[in-house]
Amino acid sequence: MIRGTTPKLKFTLPFDTADLSVCYITLKQNDSVVVEKTLEDCEKNGRELSVRLTQAETLKLDANYNTNIQIRAKTAMSDALASEIFTVCTEDILKEGEI
Repeated sequence: MIRGTTPKLKFTLPFDTADLSVCYITLKQNDSVVVEKTLEDCEKNGRELSVRLTQAETLKLDANYNTNIQIRAKTAMSDALASEIFTVCTEDILKEGEI
């Protein structure tokens, strides 16, 4: 993930996203939550859940650390679920700030 960009994160779930009642997508670095998105921030399409990050959000990331990403969700049947933790490399930019 490159700081200062607007990436779209896409996740394929083992069930239809219409079954979700609550969802959090959490980005964490160095033991601190940097960005957290909710179900209202996401697009649902069949089994695919996606969310776009803003420049401001990715600028909060530190290029000295990898970024950990996890989905926690609850279904309409009250099943509480968590994905594995995905780790991505965080890349820096030369020109700081939003463009």
